[in-house]
Amino acid sequence: MVGISQILNTAKEALLAHQQAVSVVGHNIANVDTPGYTRQTLTLTPNLPTPEGAGFFGNGVRGMEINRHYDQFMVKRLIGQNSTLSNLEAQQQSMRLVETSFNEVPGMAVNELMSEFWASWQTLASYPENLSTRDSTVQQAEILIDQFHNMNTELAQTRYDIDVSLSSAVNDVNALTKQLAKLNDQISSSETDLNKQNDLRDQRDIVLKELSQYVDVNYFETGTGAYTILMGDGHTLVESNEAWQIDWQDDKLQWISTNAKGTQTKTAIATGAEVGGSIGGWMEIFNQVKPGVAENYLGRLDALANALIREVNQQHSQGVGMTSFSEQLTSADPAANTTLLTSTLDPTLSTETIPAGSLTINDRGIGKIEGGTASYGQAKTKAYSAAQAINDAIAGVQARLTTQVAGDAVTAMAAGEDGTVISLQVNGIDVNYTVDATSGPPDDTDPATLAANVVSAINQAIQDYNDPTNVPENIPKITIEALVGDGTNGGAVNAIILRNTNAGDESRIIIDGLDTDPLSTEFKLGLTSGTYVADATHNTGELSLFSHKSQIDINGGTDDRYLDQLGLGGGNVSSTDEAGDGQLTFDSTDNQVLFSMMGYDYSDELQTDGGSFNIWIYNTDDTLALPQPVEVSLERAFTLQDVADSINISIINASGQATPWVAATIQDNKLVLTPDSDHQFAFGGDTSNFLATAGLNSFFTGSSADSIGVNDAISQNMDNIAAGTVSANGQIFRGDQSNALLITNIQRNEYVRFTGSGSDTLDGFYNTLVGDIGIKGRTVTRDYDYNVLITDQMSAMKDATSGVSLDEEMADLIRFQQAYSAAAKLITSSDEMMQTLLQAV
Repeated sequence: MVGISQILNTAKEALLAHQQAVSVVGHNIANVDTPGYTRQTLTLTPNLPTPEGAGFFGNGVRGMEINRHYDQFMVKRLIGQNSTLSNLEAQQQSMRLVETSFNEVPGMAVNELMSEFWASWQTLASYPENLSTRDSTVQQAEILIDQFHNMNTELAQTRYDIDVSLSSAVNDVNALTKQLAKLNDQISSSETDLNKQNDLRDQRDIVLKELSQYVDVNYFETGTGAYTILMGDGHTLVESNEAWQIDWQDDKLQWISTNAKGTQTKTAIATGAEVGGSIGGWMEIFNQVKPGVAENYLGRLDALANALIREVNQQHSQGVGMTSFSEQLTSADPAANTTLLTSTLDPTLSTETIPAGSLTINDRGIGKIEGGTASYGQAKTKAYSAAQAINDAIAGVQARLTTQVAGDAVTAMAAGEDGTVISLQVNGIDVNYTVDATSGPPDDTDPATLAANVVSAINQAIQDYNDPTNVPENIPKITIEALVGDGTNGGAVNAIILRNTNAGDESRIIIDGLDTDPLSTEFKLGLTSGTYVADATHNTGELSLFSHKSQIDINGGTDDRYLDQLGLGGGNVSSTDEAGDGQLTFDSTDNQVLFSMMGYDYSDELQTDGGSFNIWIYNTDDTLALPQPVEVSLERAFTLQDVADSINISIINASGQATPWVAATIQDNKLVLTPDSDHQFAFGGDTSNFLATAGLNSFFTGSSADSIGVNDAISQNMDNIAAGTVSANGQIFRGDQSNALLITNIQRNEYVRFTGSGSDTLDGFYNTLVGDIGIKGRTVTRDYDYNVLITDQMSAMKDATSGVSLDEEMADLIRFQQAYSAAAKLITSSDEMMQTLLQAV
């Protein structure tokens, strides 16, 4: 029944409701400057009416719920924009450090220093006998070297600074995810459908915004009010009250998952700017300055130094100083002991293609490895494709094949061919075999017997040639073996196969002297004269990986399916190998080659097929000890010991003496040339590139911006600067400048090769590098400035909805105060009505 009590109740509810409204307004005013605070309002709703005869009488008002003025769409846009802005800011800060390293300050610009270096050679060419010009050449080289070292050091410091920033940022991310998980728990455990934890939700959004400054995130709200937060690539960071962690280790960003037993599993995730936030920005620039990447800024600086060293050394090593070498000479660069991993590709899987990116070697992605039909049990085509893909990846290993040539199956001899002498040459070795067609069976009328007999004759001829007791001793040693094909070893049944005995030896195999007449006896051997090198059809189906700087780490995914195709699966390849995990680590303890020619930094420059270098030998009075230079062949040189043997035997054979006048030995993996007391020596032409590769008679040492230096043989004796060349009759002229002029021409050479790139001049390559760095810096700065404007605009749009306006709050405060006063007046009026009623009784 509607009465005075109902009026009093209505007034009371109005007082309470507007008191609450004033409290909410006061909360807004108090937090007007609080970052991340979202304006709140009390939703007022009528109480349920009371039905009476005249109709439904209202029972006043009540506060329904406190709502946030929250634009979910704009908040999500701002979270993403915040990540983008932080990413660009981190890149901008890091690029400033990189640009400092490549700052072309007058007097210290690399282009300017290289020009002065070439100018010093030009001056040397004009005054080759002048000690001061020789000293100036070395000094200009040292200045250029110092600049390379300084740039490398500065980039290393930049790399360290970014690494520290990344480690700190990862710790911050892990702390924030834990905080978000805790807030999720507080919100979901205390909220109801009408009672929302608005302040906790604001706090959670603030923490989420801070998280987005580090990584790109996606998120959504579950039915309990909790956020599920994911990284941009889908890895979970927060789900309900659980938090996941990330780690920065071994230059990789890793996502950590922990199972019920507490075992952690680390998964490598995105590697660059795609991570988003400042972590992604730092990683983007970190990847440009970390070692081992040919395409990044540091790798391209190393490529410049590498090319400069190679080009100068290859020309310098062709020349001669003012005098010959009268004392012991040690090569500047070592032939390092080299890890060698050799595998036989699975012929049953030879047609399967390994997609690009399915394999990594030393963290470098390997391109597509094409499958191909196996040939007589060997996956030759696929092995060739694998070697190319691995070498193209510049993964710190060299992939090599083993040369093999297989003829057609032999044809049985006829009885009338008995006693016929078959003659051929294998790499210059004469092989003679007399056909036996009447003593059998079995005899050469049987194809299997014929093939076995010819193979035996070839192997015996090679063994006799390589016999060290021969006088004179033969060089080079022929590391080839013959075998009979069985249909599974690379050749048809009863075919004659020739292959190199050293795994990964791509030296040519030369077959010569065979009669090409199809009716001849020799034609029945199935062999064809020619020079054969390791290619898609002439290899053993094996893959050999050489590494002299680090172990070989191969990642084939989560299982061994790709490793199996390359013959690297199964868990028994190395001492640490486990089957089925898709991983393989192989190091020198598993297998290595001592003094390997593949252990040189410039081993890919060696020309061992037909390559050689000349050594001129003089008496102590500078007269020629021999009328012609000693030619040292590098044919089939597989280790540095092979080169030392070739030098010693060649000199002994040329001199007719029992010991070499210039003895070659190996110390600490370096070649040492020691003349006896009666002789001196100098170098002539080198078609093998061995002298430059080993650092003999070279100007520079090293192979990168970090390791470049002047050869001690030069810095300790300026006379050894090879400004001239030995004349055709062995004379050395102190005023000869012919080699110095050729060195100056390197500056204008447009076909200098660069690791991981094409060809250009040295100046042009460096200018392109500096230009790319400048463009990157300007692009990042421009994008950053643009995104600052976008962020400001979006923040203003968000604040228009969610921000606190003091004008609006003051208007609401007056409105609610007036309503409160009116409700109080209603109570006063009701009291007066009650007093009137009581007085009437």
